[in-house]
Amino acid sequence: MFENQKKFYLLKILIVSILFYGAVIYENISLQRLYIFIGIFFLYLAMSFIRSKIKNEKIMTLSFLIDVMLVFSVEYYSRYLINYFFHFFYVLILIESSMILSRKRSLILGAVVILVSMIKYIILLYYKANLGNISQMLFFALINISILLIVNFAQYYREEKEKKDKLYKELLTTHRKLKEYSQRIEELATIEERNRIARDLHDTIGHSMTGMIMEIEMIDCMLDENTDEAKKMLSKLKVEARDGLANVREVVETLKPNSDIGSGFEAIKNMVDSFSKKTGLNVQLNFHGEVLNTTPSIDIVLHRTIQEALTNSVRHGKATNVEINLEYKKNSIILNIKDNGVGCGCIEKGFGLKSMEERINSLKGRVKFGCCNGFKIDVFLPLEVDRLD
Repeated sequence: MFENQKKFYLLKILIVSILFYGAVIYENISLQRLYIFIGIFFLYLAMSFIRSKIKNEKIMTLSFLIDVMLVFSVEYYSRYLINYFFHFFYVLILIESSMILSRKRSLILGAVVILVSMIKYIILLYYKANLGNISQMLFFALINISILLIVNFAQYYREEKEKKDKLYKELLTTHRKLKEYSQRIEELATIEERNRIARDLHDTIGHSMTGMIMEIEMIDCMLDENTDEAKKMLSKLKVEARDGLANVREVVETLKPNSDIGSGFEAIKNMVDSFSKKTGLNVQLNFHGEVLNTTPSIDIVLHRTIQEALTNSVRHGKATNVEINLEYKKNSIILNIKDNGVGCGCIEKGFGLKSMEERINSLKGRVKFGCCNGFKIDVFLPLEVDRLD
């Protein structure tokens, strides 16, 4: 920017010097008037230098008005009423002000410049009003107005381009922040899932292993005294060990990275099909509405909720059939899961159901459990924040 400004001022000095030299030759002025012309000309150049150091736009506008007054003063001391060399100084003021000032200020200043530059033509018409002088005034007025409109349009285009560039940068920044936010949500969901797994390990498998150790110690003491009872306890212990192994496998399955979960219809369908083949459970999976492109946090909650519901249907409900309805609406997702298991008289929320609630609540959703003719789960998830358009 500084380098371009420096080149512009060097070019300006060259042009005004040539114009001033041409005006002096055209004037054929005396030495005394030449000193006045040179003094005003150097004041004009000094104003350009001073203006390059000014930051305030009001003061900068005032400096351009001083330029107009200096050019008008040179015209006043001219031998001729109209010196066309001096007229081009007004054109330079129009161009330079459009490059530095705001569009509104440069437009107002341009109007002032055009009016001042026309004063000599008005005086000319006062002394000699003929068609030639009128056409000459209109011609130069049209040129000045055209230049003003052109530079104003160029300035408008430049300002619009700067606005677009600024908006583009803001959009890039917003996109980056949204991407970081999405990644952060996914990381938090991962941490939450690991915390749930840790609780499951501690409270289910840990509890089972502690009970099995105690039973083994009792069997060791009873082997010599009551072999039959020891065998019964050993058979029971085998069953508990198999259940514990199933729990371990389930936890290992949930330890898989969240990136393996995937998203949308296919990921949930694959998980349901795989579970159905392993357990023999008949699962009816129904999708309603237009499937939306949701964030990883929504995908994980849906996946884990359905996974936990299927596991509970087999393990606790002894169900043979499960119906899953997933409905996508404009601003929400509705999930309904119903099995034909034994149900329960009073719902006691274990670690699985509590973890399910925590996941859904973290996304400002709601979950409701019911146990009429089996077990039922109703989930509502809002999408105001977590939808990716």
